[in-house]
Amino acid sequence: MFLRFVITQLDEVSKKPQGLFVAAADLIESGSLSREERLQLRETIIWFNKNLPSPRYEFASRKIFWFKSNAEECVKRMWELTRLLRYHGYLVEVEKSRELGNIVYEDKFQVAAYPSPNDRR
Repeated sequence: MFLRFVITQLDEVSKKPQGLFVAAADLIESGSLSREERLQLRETIIWFNKNLPSPRYEFASRKIFWFKSNAEECVKRMWELTRLLRYHGYLVEVEKSRELGNIVYEDKFQVAAYPSPNDRR
């Protein structure tokens, strides 16, 4: 099973819902966070930067990243991010898929895939 945490705003390039990392960056820049919330959010983002592999080659911006459901620590931290974003008015949804086509990158935590034209997500 693959999971993707998204907000309802569509990404201009992929035409799919934006992921939480984009929303988190916007929330940090908004100035509406308390000092404690800002530190918590930055700590979460730093954790992902240190622990989630980043592909070494250039990706086209249309690719969509999905977490593997067995990436327990990543998923746990995405739920923490979800709670904070929801508290600040973001509508967060979790998309689920048993299989994805067009996978172009994979590691033990995530995959990246081009969206399919038949994709309703």
